[in-house]
Amino acid sequence: MQTSYISTAALRNAPRATIERLQNELVDRTTEIATQRHADVGLTLGSGTGRTVATRMDLSLLEMLIASNGSATARLSQTQTALADLETVASEMLTALVALPPGLQSAKTLEIQGQTSLDRLADRLNASDGGSYLFAGLNSDTKPFSRYADGPQAAVEAAFLTRFGVAVGSAGASAITPADMVDFLENEFADLFADPAWTTDWSSASSSNVVSRIAPSERTETSTNANETAMRNLAMAFTMMAGLGFTALDQGTRDAIVEKARIVLGTAITEVVALKGKLGFAENAIAKANNRMSLAADILALKVADAEGADPAEAKVRIDLLTTQIEMSYAMTSQLSRLSILNYA
Repeated sequence: MQTSYISTAALRNAPRATIERLQNELVDRTTEIATQRHADVGLTLGSGTGRTVATRMDLSLLEMLIASNGSATARLSQTQTALADLETVASEMLTALVALPPGLQSAKTLEIQGQTSLDRLADRLNASDGGSYLFAGLNSDTKPFSRYADGPQAAVEAAFLTRFGVAVGSAGASAITPADMVDFLENEFADLFADPAWTTDWSSASSSNVVSRIAPSERTETSTNANETAMRNLAMAFTMMAGLGFTALDQGTRDAIVEKARIVLGTAITEVVALKGKLGFAENAIAKANNRMSLAADILALKVADAEGADPAEAKVRIDLLTTQIEMSYAMTSQLSRLSILNYA
């Protein structure tokens, strides 16, 4: 038989390791009550951790797409508002062209309204959502549309002078015949609203629109641009009123311009409505995608919670037990610390 010797210090220090282990476990159980999730998922799930990580990645993708769809929806909504205002401006101009009787006073009114309409066109096409321009296409950081006085006016007046030999608004413009004006409008003037003149004098926008990923396997255009035919026709019709020296022309020539402007404006309004419908389709597609992804995200979240979730009731029972054990360890440590050989001498 062999006798082993254990010192008083060894007895006193033995419970300390147990207390540390119990305290660490107490922290873990407290965390599980607060988060309702295992304190150490990898340790608890072991080889099943990989499946949970993959599920979390899928869930994060859906949450990211839903958030980005919110930005796309806001951009589409603002664009729709701008298009609705452009439709209103065009309709007001068309009403004036139809309702106002011939005469110099009506010509002055139409000229002023044309100038105002061009300004409103520039304001709407240069609208932004605070971070990017709505009608710039892919060039979202570049102001897409030039105001009439900042470039287009010089091009229009140069084309007018080259064709008729007189300046816009000059007295000699009264000699221009309706037939000559119609020919000018359908050729040299129309060329100012086609490429390359349009992208040189009027627009800095990209003709390619923003394409957004609205679902894991679905993409759609979520913007439009100032190079659309609707915008060119609006600018053309407004410029006919504002940029050709309307009041200096003969009444017959003015009538020819008004007739042409009516046709162009009617076409432009139809095209604006079509653009609104196209963007509305994108808004509807995003709404449906969000509904599908929200349902899928709920299912994935339940899977994650089922795999990683901790039972709060079980954790509470364990905390109570750990607290009792820690108190007992402290009491034992206190008793051992008072042991001395002198008590038995």
